[in-house]
Amino acid sequence: MGYDISMTRAPIDPLRSVFESFRKLGYHIIHTREGHKPSLADCPANKRWRSRQIGAGIGDPGPCGRVLVRGEPGWNLIPELQPTDHEEVIDKPGKGSFVATDLDLILKQKNVKNLILTGITTDVCVGTTMREANDLGYECLLLSDCTAATDYGNYMATLKTMQQAGGVFGCVAAAADLLKAIGEKVPAALEASLSDVDLGDGLRVKMPKPQGRMPTSLAETVVAPQSKTVEGYVKADPYLWPFDGQLRTDNTALLSINFQTNILDPDGDFAKSDMQEVVNKSAEVLQMMRRKGFPVLHVRTGHAENLSDSSRRAVWRNEQTPRQPGPLGRLVRGDPGWDFVPQLAALPGEAVVDKPGIGAFSLTSLELNLQSLGVRNLVIIGVATDVCVHTTMRQANDRGYECLLLSNCSAAAFPETYFSALKQIKMQHGVFGAVADSPALLEVLHTAADGPAASLPGPNGEPEIKRLRS
Repeated sequence: MGYDISMTRAPIDPLRSVFESFRKLGYHIIHTREGHKPSLADCPANKRWRSRQIGAGIGDPGPCGRVLVRGEPGWNLIPELQPTDHEEVIDKPGKGSFVATDLDLILKQKNVKNLILTGITTDVCVGTTMREANDLGYECLLLSDCTAATDYGNYMATLKTMQQAGGVFGCVAAAADLLKAIGEKVPAALEASLSDVDLGDGLRVKMPKPQGRMPTSLAETVVAPQSKTVEGYVKADPYLWPFDGQLRTDNTALLSINFQTNILDPDGDFAKSDMQEVVNKSAEVLQMMRRKGFPVLHVRTGHAENLSDSSRRAVWRNEQTPRQPGPLGRLVRGDPGWDFVPQLAALPGEAVVDKPGIGAFSLTSLELNLQSLGVRNLVIIGVATDVCVHTTMRQANDRGYECLLLSNCSAAAFPETYFSALKQIKMQHGVFGAVADSPALLEVLHTAADGPAASLPGPNGEPEIKRLRS
C-alpha cells in the first residue's frame, strides 16, 4: 500500500517471543486481518474513495494482488507470524476488530476477560480495537514493543492516551514485563532495546528507544488543507468535506458529545482547564445548524447509581481514588453535573443518547437514531477530543459514516494527545474523516441556498451529483 514499513516491522521479533511462550503455556491467541469481500459489498464508499487518493485503492490491482481484498496475496498474515491450526483468525472489514465480526462472541465462549493487544498500526487498528474492547468491559494491556505505527508521534500519543486518567482504556507494558509476569525467560535482546520514557503529565512507559516526539502545535497536524471554495463543500483537511458533496439536511446531522457540567464547569470533577471558548464556538455551530434544519443529537456520559453499567475496571479505578462527590455529583445519571451546560442543552424533540462507556455507539441507541433519520454525514463537536470524541469518530467511520470534526469545538486535557488526535483523523487522506474549524462550516451554511442546485461536477473526483441544499 506504499507505507514506510521500517517501523511497522520492528514488533515482529518481540511478538515471536510472546507467541512462543503463550503457545507453550496454553494461552489463547487470536489474529485479526483487515480485508473486504471480492465484491466490495462491505466496503463503504468513503473508505474506498480515500484509499484511492493515496494511490492504493481498495479492490484495485496492486503488487500483492487486489488491495485489501480477502483471498489476495497481500491480504494474508505475514509468514513470520502465521497462526497455528488451532488459533482463531478474525476477518474484519473496518479498523476495529469488533465491528461486523464475531470476535466478541468468540471471546465470551472462551470466557476471556483480559486482552493483551499487539499489532499494527498502534494509532489506527490497534487503538480502535482497544477502545472498543474497553467499552465492552474487557481489561486491556497494550505491549509497547509489540506494536508500531507509520507515524512515530502518533504511536507515542496513543501509548499516552491509553493510560491517562488512571488507565482510561487500560494499561501499557513491554513484552519483557509480560513474560516475567507469566514466569517465562526474557530474551536479552528484548530488554536491551527498551528505554524508560517520560510521556509527560506523570505518565511513564517502557518502550523502544524514542525516534521522535508527539505533535505540540496545530501546524504539526496539517496534512492537506483545502483552500478553494466549492459550493456544497466545507474547506477541511485533508479533503473538501463531505467527499461526495452531499451536505443536506436529510443526510447530515450534528453530533454533540459530552458538553456536561461536571466535565466543563471549573468546579466539576473532570474539568482540566477553561473550556468557555470551546463552549461558545460550539454554541454558534449548534444554533446555525438548528436554524438551517439539520438534525441535532446530544450524547452524554453517565452511570446508574449502583454502577451496574460500569466495567469491573472502571469500578476498580474509582475505588483507587476514593473521594467525596463534589457539588455536581459523580457523572451518575440524575446528578446535577450529569446534565448539559445551558448553552448546549438539548431542545424538546432533539435526540439525547445516554452512554455508559467512552464511545457513543457502544451499548446505546445512537446507530438506530441515525438510521431512522437517514443520516450518513456527521459533524462532530465535543470533549474530550482524544477520548470520547475520537472513540466515537472511529466507531462511526467503521460503520460507514462520513465524519467532520470541528477542531475549535473540541478540546482535551493534554495538548499533545489533542494535536495527535487531530493528526490521526487526517492521515492516509482522512482514515477516520476530515477536520476543519467552525468558520469553514459556518461559511457554507451561511451561503446555503434553499431548494435544488444545478448538477455540478465534484471537485474530489466523484461522479456528477445533484446537491440539494437547505
